[in-house]
Amino acid sequence: MAHVRTGNHRAAQLEVLLMQTLMKFFFLPFLGCFLAVVFCNTGNCQTLAEAEAEPKVAAEAKELSPTVGIGLQKCFERLRFERPILLTHAGDGSDRVFVLEQGGRILVFENGQSPTKAEVFLDASALVSRKGNEEGLLGLAFHPNYKTNGQFFVSYSSKKKDMHSVVSRFNVREDDPSQADPDSEEIILTLRQPYRNHNGGDIKFGLDGYLYISFGDGGSKNDPHSNGQNLETWLGAILRIDVDHQADGKKYSVPDDNPFVDPSPSVETQDVAPEIWAYGLRNVWRFSFDRQTGDLWAADVGQNKIEEVNIITAGGNYGWNRFEADEIFHEETSLAQGKAIEPVATYHHDLGLSITGGHVYRGQRFPELDGLYFYADYVSGNLWSLRKTEAGYKSTLVRQTGRSIAGFGEDQAGEVYACSFDGYIYRLVPSEKPANVFTKWEQKLSQTDIFSSLKKQTFSDAYSRYEVNAPFWSDHAIKHRYFKVPQGKSLGYQESGTWTIPVGTRIVKHFQNIDKKPIETRLIVRTEDGWEAATYVWNNKRSDADLLPNGKQFELWRPIKGSKKWKPITWHAPSSSECASCHTEAAGYVLGMNTAQLNRAQEGKESNQILQWIADGLVDLEVFDSAAAPKYCYPFDESADLETRARVLLEVNCAMCHRPNGPGNANIDLRFETATDQTKMVNVRPAQSDLGVAGSMILKPGSPKKSTLLQRMETLGQGRMPTIGSTIVDRQGVELIGQWIKSLAP
Repeated sequence: MAHVRTGNHRAAQLEVLLMQTLMKFFFLPFLGCFLAVVFCNTGNCQTLAEAEAEPKVAAEAKELSPTVGIGLQKCFERLRFERPILLTHAGDGSDRVFVLEQGGRILVFENGQSPTKAEVFLDASALVSRKGNEEGLLGLAFHPNYKTNGQFFVSYSSKKKDMHSVVSRFNVREDDPSQADPDSEEIILTLRQPYRNHNGGDIKFGLDGYLYISFGDGGSKNDPHSNGQNLETWLGAILRIDVDHQADGKKYSVPDDNPFVDPSPSVETQDVAPEIWAYGLRNVWRFSFDRQTGDLWAADVGQNKIEEVNIITAGGNYGWNRFEADEIFHEETSLAQGKAIEPVATYHHDLGLSITGGHVYRGQRFPELDGLYFYADYVSGNLWSLRKTEAGYKSTLVRQTGRSIAGFGEDQAGEVYACSFDGYIYRLVPSEKPANVFTKWEQKLSQTDIFSSLKKQTFSDAYSRYEVNAPFWSDHAIKHRYFKVPQGKSLGYQESGTWTIPVGTRIVKHFQNIDKKPIETRLIVRTEDGWEAATYVWNNKRSDADLLPNGKQFELWRPIKGSKKWKPITWHAPSSSECASCHTEAAGYVLGMNTAQLNRAQEGKESNQILQWIADGLVDLEVFDSAAAPKYCYPFDESADLETRARVLLEVNCAMCHRPNGPGNANIDLRFETATDQTKMVNVRPAQSDLGVAGSMILKPGSPKKSTLLQRMETLGQGRMPTIGSTIVDRQGVELIGQWIKSLAP
C-alpha cells in the first residue's frame, strides 16, 4: 500500500527493498514481500540543500520517551471488520461512525462504548477490484452539506473498468439514513492506472468545501513513466475540484484559484492539468485536514529507504522522483518547476517501510494531545507523534504497537482512531506506560536468565530446546532455539496455526557463525499488550552481548570453499522494528511454534519433542498422535514430493507476509495449505515489476526464467529477496524452486 506499501497501502505496504551495499535499511522476512523497491547507493544520496520548505526533522528513533505517553485502546470491541482502512463521520450531528472496508463495504453504527451491531451502509464490492493488494474501496468523504443534500463520495479501483481509479457520488436513501442508495452512483472522474500499485486513493473535503483527491505515481518502481514531475497527468498528485458545479462537459469544475488554472510561463509542459493542487508525490495513501487550521497533512510512502510526512501547499512540488524525501533519488530527473519542498518528518527503513498518514488531534477528551499529528508504519506497527515547535517540527516515536495500522480516522468530536488489519479499531489515548519498552529489559545478556554459561554458550535449565522441521534461510548461520513459559503455565496446542503462547513466555533464537562463535541472541517476549522483540549482539571478545533495540550491522568472516582463505560477509542484526516486520500479526507473531514445524524428535533423540513437553507439563494436551498430526518435510529431502518440498520452503520463508491480511504487497497467498492454483500467483503478472524480463509472471509454469518468484530469490541486485537478514543467495532454495516451476505443466 501504502501499501504497502502497499503498501503499505498500502501499505506499507509496501515494493521490494533491495540490499544496499552496507545493508543499512531492511524490512520484511525471508522471501517476505514481493515489494519492488529500488536500491539507492548511499554514496549517491545527498541532502536537499536547495529545497525551500518548512523545517523538517527525522523521526527520532532513540528518543522514545515523550512527555506524555501514547497508547492504543481497543474500542467497539464487539465489532470486527475486514481490512478496515478508514473511520469517519457524516458531519450531520448524529455522531454516527462509518468504517470503510477495503473489500468494498461501508458500515455504520452508533458511537458508543460497546455497540453490538454495524449496519451495511453501502456494499460496493460488485464495483470494486481487489486484484492488486493496494486496490479496493479506498476513500470516503461526506459532503459538507450532507445533512441536507445526502451526498457522499467514494474512490475505488474499478472492477468493471479494470486498471482504472474511479471517484463517484452517491446519495443516502431518503427513507433510511443508515442505507445508501446503491443505484444512485454518478461517476465524477476516472483515471487509467498503468499498474496495480501506487494508486493512492484517499479523498477528503477541505475547509474550503472543495474535494481533494490523491493519486500515486501509477506504480511499478522508480516512477518508470516519470509521472511525479509531469504536470500533464493526475498521477503523482493531489487534485482539488468543485463537485457542486459542472463545467467543460465534466461532472465537476476546477476552482479558479487552483495553482495551475493559469500556469506560469516557467512551466514547460503545454497541457497542464488544472485539477492539480500539488504534485511530485509517490503514493499518498492517506491524507487529512487539521479541522482547526485547515492544514493538509499527507504521508508519502517511500521507495528504497525513506518514508515522509508533508504539509501540502498550493502548487507545491514535493520532489519525487528526483528526490525520495530529502535525498537525491534520481539525479537525472528535472523538476517540473521551482524547488522541491522538504518533508516535515522522515524515518528510514530500519523503523518501518510503509507509512500510514493520520490526523491532528483536536478532540476534547485528552487536551494534552491537542495539536499532535499522529502517523504510523503499516509493517512495523510503530506510532509517531509530530508537533510544531518554535524550532521546527519535532517527531517522536511514541509506541511500538504491534498492529498493522492501515488507516486512521476521527469521529465527529475529533477523537482520533487507528484502523488495524487485525479487524479492530483503536482509540489513541494518553498512557502511563513508557514508549521505550526496552528500558525495563536487561541491558546485557549476562543479566538475563537465558545462559547458565556465556563462555560455553550453555543455556539455562529454565529454558527448553525446540527444533523445527524446515528452518528458514539465514546465510548458513547455525541456529539454536529455546523457549521458557512462566511457572504454572503451558503452551496451547493447535492442530494448525500458531500455538497459544501464555503471557510471560520468552522465546530465544541464538545465532552462531560457521566456527560456532556467537553472533547474536534474539529474544521475543509475550506481554499483556502483545509482543516485544529485540536482539543482543555479542562483543568482539565473545564474553557478553549488548541489548541493541536499534540493531547493528557488521562483518563476519567465512571460509572460502576450496580454499584456506576467509572472506568477510555483511551481517545485519535487526532492530526491534525490523523484528516486527517479520513477526507479523497475520502469522500469529511467533514463527515456527506450530505443529507442522515442531512435530519431530530433536537431533540425537528418539522421542518426539511434543510428547516430551506434554510429559513435562509444558503443553496443554493429554494425547498426541505424531503420525496423524501435520508435519512439514525438510525442503531438501529428495525422498519427499517435489511440490510439497517447494511449498514448505515458501511457507516457512514467505507466508508470514504473503497471506490474507499480511503486509506483503503482492496479493498472493503462500500458506502451505493453500492449493498452488489458488495462490494467485500462477500466470499472474507481477504488480510491482517484471524485473526487466518481458512476459514474466509471478509464477510461470514450466518457465523458471520468466517467474519473478524465482528471480527475486536468485538476484543480489535490484528486486532482491530476502530483504532482511541475508546477503547470500540460498542456492539450494533457488535450485528447488526452479525445479518445481520447471516441473509444472504450462
